[in-house]
Amino acid sequence: MDLDNIGKLRKTHYASEIVPAMDGKDAVLMGWAREIRLLGNLVFVVLSDRSGDCQVTFLSKTKKAFEIAQELNREDVIAIKGKIKKSTKTNRGVEVLAEEIFVLNKSKTPLPLEITEKTPSDLDTRLNSRVLDLRKPKSVAVFKIRNQILESAREYFTEQGLMEIESPKIIASASEGGAALFPVSYYDKEAFLRQSPQLYKELMTACFERVFEIGHVFRAEPSDTIHHLSEVTQMDIELGFATEEDTWEILEGVINRIYSDVSEKQMEALEMLGQKIKIPKIPFKRITYDEAVEFLDKQGVKIKWGDDTSREHEKMITDHFKGPVIVHDYPMDMKPFYIAHREDNPKISYGFDLFMEGVEISSGGRRVHEAAQYIENLKAKDLNPAEFADIIKFYEYGMPPHAGWAIGVDRLTMLIAGVENVRETVLFPRDLKRLTP
Repeated sequence: MDLDNIGKLRKTHYASEIVPAMDGKDAVLMGWAREIRLLGNLVFVVLSDRSGDCQVTFLSKTKKAFEIAQELNREDVIAIKGKIKKSTKTNRGVEVLAEEIFVLNKSKTPLPLEITEKTPSDLDTRLNSRVLDLRKPKSVAVFKIRNQILESAREYFTEQGLMEIESPKIIASASEGGAALFPVSYYDKEAFLRQSPQLYKELMTACFERVFEIGHVFRAEPSDTIHHLSEVTQMDIELGFATEEDTWEILEGVINRIYSDVSEKQMEALEMLGQKIKIPKIPFKRITYDEAVEFLDKQGVKIKWGDDTSREHEKMITDHFKGPVIVHDYPMDMKPFYIAHREDNPKISYGFDLFMEGVEISSGGRRVHEAAQYIENLKAKDLNPAEFADIIKFYEYGMPPHAGWAIGVDRLTMLIAGVENVRETVLFPRDLKRLTP
């Protein structure tokens, strides 16, 4: 079959926009032939696009279009010109009577997975055929929610006077001080993919004062769980002339805005996923690390002071307080070198974590802003200050007190969309085993 050229033909409506009230109007739809049924002098095609689907009916009297429709394969790319008609025989009470059809591309058969989800596929099969998987209504719903999260966050940050920045993805030294780095070939120099924008976003408080960044970070941690990826989308803020308590207000505000906007603007996506979300009340509950340890001890969970909490422990905490919980005043040994310690107790940090539904969604704190203390903290973590010389030098030219945090966008999407595996929230996830497609 010769393919048709799209030429000047353009879509007039998305499939979901076709409603009974439009009876008698002309429409041009473009999408994929999701389902095809041949019934005597009729051919029924379910045309799907990113918005949903619409039944298109071909009558034998439209001879050329009818004959072409009979030869369609599932997922062929098609354009339909036709007339909208009310119908009591379709699920949505409306259909399009096709007058012309244009086949813009053909699809191979059989399909590697069932897009209609009548036969569920395992996650590996879905990821191996990811582009097809992303046409599925539930997959589209997840990414509509993810898109809303990013859109709402950017709007909120801008309203709060934060400037968006884009810091380097290729760095010369570890931004978190750990060893879990991906080395890259960078001419004749040693370089790595960044673990976070941490060092650079802090420097920007000495220029722009209030900044945010949404971008990819890379973790070479061999973790093969439903919550871990090697390439992660992270949402960061940093506020100059501020403490960690100032950042809590931004954290609470952006989470509240995201949940409110998703609830209001993505109702169809939530319904598709069978997900009901509760907008978190602000301010969030705030407890110290010591209070968290004490609470867990009363629940029969013994944690040595200075040990991290498990996901199970974090779920106990958020369930008990019936909502998000900010845990602060962690031991210094548990936090990175750039976190400041309390003036009244050097063993306690100004670091914090945010737990939601038993998942650590955000981590942050008040930062070190004096060069001498920065060097001292690096040495305390057995890191070589010489490797951070190009960062430290700017702390000698007026670095303001500052604080910030980061949110894992993938995990937040996982929570709001109600999916079981973080890989479902990323277009093409990268993990311990997967580098393609």
